[in-house]
Parts: sequence; C-alpha cells; structure tokens
Amino acid sequence: MHPAPPPARSDRALRAVAVATAVGGVGLTVAAFVLYPQVPEGPVPFPLDWLFWGSALAGLTLLLPGAVLALRLPRHWLAWLLVLAGASSVLAAFGAVYGPWSILAHDGELPLTTFFVFTGSRFGPIIHVVIPALLVLFPTGRLPQGRWRVPGIVALVAMAVGVLHILLLPWRAFAEGGPVPSGVDERGIDLWQPAALLDLWTAIGPAVFQVGALVSLLCGAAVFISRFRGADAELRAQLRWMLLAGLGNVLALVLAMTSTALLDTAGNGTWVSELLFAAENALLSGAVLVAVTRYRLYDIDLVAGRSLMYGALAAAVVGIDLLVFVAVDAVVEERVAGVAAAGVVAVLYSPLRVRLQRLADRLLTGRDEPYAVVSALARRLEESPGPDELLQATARGVAAAFGSPYVRVELDRPDGTTVSVEVGSPRSDVVVLPFGYRDVPIGRLLLVPRPGSRRSEADQRLLADVVRQAAAAARATALTEELQRSREQLVTGIAEERRRLRRELHDGLGPTLAAAGLKVRAARNLARHQPDEADRALEDVGHDLTGLLAEVRRVVHDLRPPAIDQYGLLGAIEQQAARLSGPGLSVRVVASGDVGELPAAVEVAIYRIAGEALANVVRHADAAVCTVTVDAAADTVGLVVDDDGNGVPAGARVGCGLVSMRERAEELGGSCSVEPRAGGGTRVRAIVPRTSVRVGDLETTSRGAA
Repeated sequence: MHPAPPPARSDRALRAVAVATAVGGVGLTVAAFVLYPQVPEGPVPFPLDWLFWGSALAGLTLLLPGAVLALRLPRHWLAWLLVLAGASSVLAAFGAVYGPWSILAHDGELPLTTFFVFTGSRFGPIIHVVIPALLVLFPTGRLPQGRWRVPGIVALVAMAVGVLHILLLPWRAFAEGGPVPSGVDERGIDLWQPAALLDLWTAIGPAVFQVGALVSLLCGAAVFISRFRGADAELRAQLRWMLLAGLGNVLALVLAMTSTALLDTAGNGTWVSELLFAAENALLSGAVLVAVTRYRLYDIDLVAGRSLMYGALAAAVVGIDLLVFVAVDAVVEERVAGVAAAGVVAVLYSPLRVRLQRLADRLLTGRDEPYAVVSALARRLEESPGPDELLQATARGVAAAFGSPYVRVELDRPDGTTVSVEVGSPRSDVVVLPFGYRDVPIGRLLLVPRPGSRRSEADQRLLADVVRQAAAAARATALTEELQRSREQLVTGIAEERRRLRRELHDGLGPTLAAAGLKVRAARNLARHQPDEADRALEDVGHDLTGLLAEVRRVVHDLRPPAIDQYGLLGAIEQQAARLSGPGLSVRVVASGDVGELPAAVEVAIYRIAGEALANVVRHADAAVCTVTVDAAADTVGLVVDDDGNGVPAGARVGCGLVSMRERAEELGGSCSVEPRAGGGTRVRAIVPRTSVRVGDLETTSRGAA
C-alpha cells in the first residue's frame, strides 16, 4: 500500500490540472471558431445542430473562474464543480463543430470523431447541474449538517440521475430515430445498449430528466434557504452573493424570453439568448469566486441593491415597451407604434426608478438609501422646537429608516440627569451605540435590528452619521438651554452682587459715616470751651475712618484684587508666591505669551485659582518646590501649579477649595483639574477661554465679575 502524497505535492498537482484544463478549454474554443467556417454545407445530425459558440462562452465563464479558485484553494469542491461543468460545456461546443466537420468533410475518418460526436450530443446539458449543486454546496463545498443533510443528498442524487439520463440515452432516442452517422462507432456513442430496455428508457428518459431537475432544484433551494436563515453575519455575507447571482439569472431569463419574442422574426433571438445564457453563468461563477475569496472587500448590499433596482427597471422598461408596441401596432403602423412605446416608457421611467430604488433598499438592507435617511432626519430635527421633541424625532427617524421595532435615545444633561425617549416595545436583543460630541460622551442610542437583517459596514457608517448628526443637534439644543440658564444665573448674580454692595454700603459704611459726622459736629461744639474733649472726639473719628477705610478696601478686594491693577497679573501672582515662600518651600513663577492684555474676568479667575492652589500646597502638600506656570495663548490662558509634595491620596474627599477653583474656571467656559504628577506630587491645571462673553449689554469680563 503506497502512502498518500504530501499535501503540498498534491496541491501542486491539483493546481497543474486546473491550469491545464483552463488552457485546454481556451484552446478548444479557439479551435472551434477556426473550424466552424470550414464545415461544409450539408445535413448535420440533429443532436449536433445547434449554436456551438453559446455553449463555448458559457463554458469558459465557468471554467476560467473555477481554475482561478482552484489555484487559490485547490481542495475546494466548488472550484472543481465549476471546472468540470465548464470543461464539459467547452467539450460539447467543440464536439458540435468537430463532429460535423469530420462527418461532412472527411466521412468521419478523422481521429476521435466518435468521442467528439458523443461530447457534442451529450455534454451540452450537463452545465445545468451547476445551479442545484451550488444551492446545496455553496459556499463551503460541503453538505449541510443536521436535518437538512438528507434534502441535500436527495438534490445531488436527483441531479446525478438527470446527468445519467443524458449520458445513457440511446442515439436513436436522442436523435429522434435518426441513424448513427457514417464513421461513428455505435458502440462508442451508446454507453448502454440493452435492447430490451431501449423502448422503456426512451419513453421514461425525458420524464426522469425533468423530475430529477425539478427535485434537485426544489431540494437545493430548500437547503440554501435553511442555510441562509441559520447563518451568522459572516456566512450570510457570502450567501448574499449567490442571491445576487440568482437575481441576475432571473433577469437574464426574462430578457432572453423577451428577446426571443421580439427578435426571432429577424433571426437574432437565439443569438441574444445565447449571450444572456453565458452572462448567467458568468454571474454564478463570479459570485462563487468573490464569495469564497474576497467577499469582505465589497459591499454586497450596495451591489445587490443597485442590481435589483436596475434589473427590475430594465425588465419593466422592456416589458412596457413590448406591451405598448404590440397594443399600438394592432391599430396603427409600426413606426407610430415604436414612437408611442418610447414615449410611454420615457414618462414612466423616472417615477418607476424611484419606487424600485426604495423597494430594493428596503428588501436588501432594511432601510432607505443613505442620503434619504440623513435628509429625512435633518428635516425632522429642524422641525423640533425643543430637546424632548428633538430626541423623539431622532428615535422615530432611526426606527423608520432602519425598520427597527424598538429605538431608545438617551441624552445626558449637564446637571447629571438623563432624559430619554423610546419608540416601540423593548426587547432583549438591544444594540447600544454610545454617541458624543467632540469626543465627549453625551448619550446613547439603543435599537433592535430589523428581524432577519444584519448590520453591514454600510449600515454601521450610516448609523454613525445619523448618530453624529443627532448628537450635534442634541448638543446644540443642550448648549442653548445651558446658555439660557447661564444668562439667567449671570443676571441673577449681578443683581445679587448689587444687593450685597447696597447692603455693605447701607449697613456698614453708612452708619459709620453718619456716626463720624455726628462726632465731628460734637467736637466742633466742644472746641472753644472743652478742647480736650474735642480732641478725644476727633481721635475717635480718626479711628472710625481708619476702620472704614479697611472696610472699603475689603469690599474693593472682593470685587477685584488691587494687586492686579498695581502689579499686573504676573506680578500679583509673584507677590502671592513671595508671601507664601519660606525656609521649607521655594515657589517659582514662570510665564509665556502676552499676559499683560487679558480680559479682567480672566485675570481674576487665574489669580484666584493660583492663590487657592498655592494655599493648598502650603497647607497639605509638604512640598519643597512649587512651580506656577501661566501660558497665554491666542484663544486660551492656561495655569499649571506643580509641586513635589505628597500628592493627592486615593479616595480623598474634594474640599471647598478645589470646588471653588473648578467653579471659577467653569464660570468662564473653562475647566480645572487636579491630578497626580508622574514623578510625584500634585498638578493643578486650569484652562480659561481668552475671549469676552457678553449677555445683552452686560460684559462678564467687567471688574465685578470676580
């Protein structure tokens, strides 16, 4: 017993066979075209009297893709199915030329005459076994598992019975009683010659072929449908290519029947039918080749959708043209009928195309065309007056566009609450798609896919575009509400600040000044007769005025630190640093950019945050070195306070100082964070927009914004 050859060697042998078969098929096709003009005029035997080139082209459309697939996957059964079916069709085409040429020009004396008469008369229909075999074996080349394995075997057996019927049918039955041509060996042309069964086989043979073909198609279709229904997303992507090829075959069949009805009177209908038959096989083999090797590179939904739309459109146009032509031709002359048919088709083309496009998109992808989806959502969003209506419009738009039975949209508000709307009834198979605006998460889209559909890469991209559009609209609406709240808070804050100043002036400065005035008048009255008492009264007034001056300075400092006006922002921060520096702590202030021309509110915010951060370093950090960096860019002003101290302990409670720093930055649309440094210590980072913000006639960067 010889050992099996190594896989690599056997693969090389299989590839060599595939290449040789493909080269031989092309050579036989070229030879058939060369020999065809040399066939003498004369009666050609019936089984050989057919257009050879249609079978040759159809065979090559199977043979060449099959050979390519065999080179890639030499052990794949589908590759050899295409190779064998294509080779048999090419042999049939060459036999249909070589046989008559040998019989009529050389009395059948050429070599292999009997063999090629046999292939030319028997191999032609074998190509039709490709469809049921593909339905059963596609795309793996193996029979299905489970309960559908038996129908798959039945389909293959019925197909084999049909092929055996063609190969074993006696010549006299096949040639409708005609004799075996001269030079042809009857024993070589009839593989099975039991005289007792000749009449029976002749009688039941066609029925056996028809029943076998029908059973193989029905069982094959059932196996394919069951495989499609139970397929995962990857397998279904492959199976859709076969659906596309089947759609093309149906369209080609319709066009072939139409062309036969229209062109047979001119003798061209058969030629068109043969070309369409070759196109059918090219679609099948191309679908197999792409689905097995390259299906991930192409968007099958887009290809199938366009094919369905334009195929149905072409069939409808041809059908309408034919019906109108026949109807009008019955009462008027042919030229008028043609013009009328063209006019009717032109009128119906555009609306028919639009409806077919929507139907194709719905059938194949479960949604509308991408531009229509985005356009419809944009229209819904424009018509939404508020955030709740906007979310409702988004949910309804996604549900309508993708045929989803359940859609829920959740939006996180700046105050920490979440608002949500939903369409349909919730289910367990929910897909959650987070969405954000400028890399900031702001919500989620939850949806249930349409039953029986899958989310392709095109669907993913479209969903991302839809979610991005909805997120931008939701963010814009939220910002509008936030701006309105900020306006209200600002106006309220200004009013409260004015009330506080009024209270300070009325309750503090007012009584002190009134008392000082009374003491001055009393001192004036005492000046002549009791000068000592008058002097003590004036001394009391001096003390009161000194306290009053301190109170005024406190109020002014609360409005805006005087050090900023006296030394500038950088000098004021350096003054703070110098006051807090000591034997155990060195504070250094660094600046970059132009920090001399900043809005007042920005200066105050940076100054206050720096002061609070330095105070925290002194109180908590136990640091030796602290660096304060102020960076004034074109649009923002940044502040970084680094120390080499203890750092922020894990789980530490956020104190009032940190909250105050964050609030001061956020009041101007900025941010403030406290984080540990990589080398140890703590980093306080604040970023504040440099631009001023106006609310009505009130500027938030005024002196009182602090």
